[in-house]
Amino acid sequence: MRQDFDAIVVGGGTTGTSAGRSLIERGRSVLLLERFEIGHARGSSGGPTRIFRISYHHPDYVRMARLALEEWRDLEAKAGETLLASTGGLDVGPGGRETANALEAAGERFEYLKPQAVRERWPSLRFQPDSEILHQEDGGVCMAERTVRAQARLAAEGGATILQHTKVERVTVHPAGVEVHTEGATYRAPVAVIAAGPWAGGLLTDAGLPLRLVPSFEQVTYFALDEPSPLPTVIDWTGDRVRTPYVVPNPEEPGHFKVALHMSGPAVDPEARSFDPDPERVAKVIDYARDRFAPHRPTGATDTCLYTNTPDEDFVLDRRGPVVIGSPCSGHGFKFTPLVGRILADLATGDPPPVPLKRFVSTRASLAG
Repeated sequence: MRQDFDAIVVGGGTTGTSAGRSLIERGRSVLLLERFEIGHARGSSGGPTRIFRISYHHPDYVRMARLALEEWRDLEAKAGETLLASTGGLDVGPGGRETANALEAAGERFEYLKPQAVRERWPSLRFQPDSEILHQEDGGVCMAERTVRAQARLAAEGGATILQHTKVERVTVHPAGVEVHTEGATYRAPVAVIAAGPWAGGLLTDAGLPLRLVPSFEQVTYFALDEPSPLPTVIDWTGDRVRTPYVVPNPEEPGHFKVALHMSGPAVDPEARSFDPDPERVAKVIDYARDRFAPHRPTGATDTCLYTNTPDEDFVLDRRGPVVIGSPCSGHGFKFTPLVGRILADLATGDPPPVPLKRFVSTRASLAG
């Protein structure tokens, strides 16, 4: 096969397939390299669902989420299938006030609901009579694995070369661009997009771009209501503000939902991490669900995954020479998938991005080392 391309994308998860699709749509020849297979569950893009929300702690992210929603609808139209279902989203507790301020600053709609009004709309939810509950109508659910496969399909249909089960050993920078070395071949391009999730840190270090990207071991546990009814997404700020419980329903299985504790797992080596759930965290989310939902049962399933964390929890979206870094980090990047792909393609081609990227540069002080 050919060895030279306009762009090489390293990583076939949600970020890499999104960047590859966007580059193909601009007429570039693209090679996408995935160390496992498209849709695998060893990194950060597996599983059926992810949360989508406009509600965020800072107006920058609120505005990006609004743009991302437009990009989602465009992606759905091109893919010919539903990839994001709107359910409405709730932020519960005083911690939601920061979200309300950011929504207001960005000119977005929201409302506060009384617990009784919440129960009338979503009968299975349970909150204390004095709970503060912010509702934003655009909250919803991304169909995760389906999105990755749809983006890969669109990229391939546009002419991208996708090599699965192809591990990238290193990326080297040269005056004419980059060389990407795999176990059996070397590929060249003027630019490479590194979108390798928890494996990105090692590749970037070997390329002379060390960043503080720390993978962590996370998990979600699945439940089913005894009497199925619609559910919104929920972020619950009433407990631990760091390991915040969150709830994601499955819109295609009424009454089914998952619960997790945000950023609650230890740092791990992605090459050596376990796939066995932490029973202590399973017990904690079972206790949480008991207080928040009408009669239900755990389904017996808990999925594990990896976050890639930055110290400030902001993304890394930047270009350093011929290397574009795509790391929508710290467990809150999936909802921005089609927008991030567009941004990475902009960085690769020299087109102006749709949002300011100063917040996401790789040279910021918190990432040094």
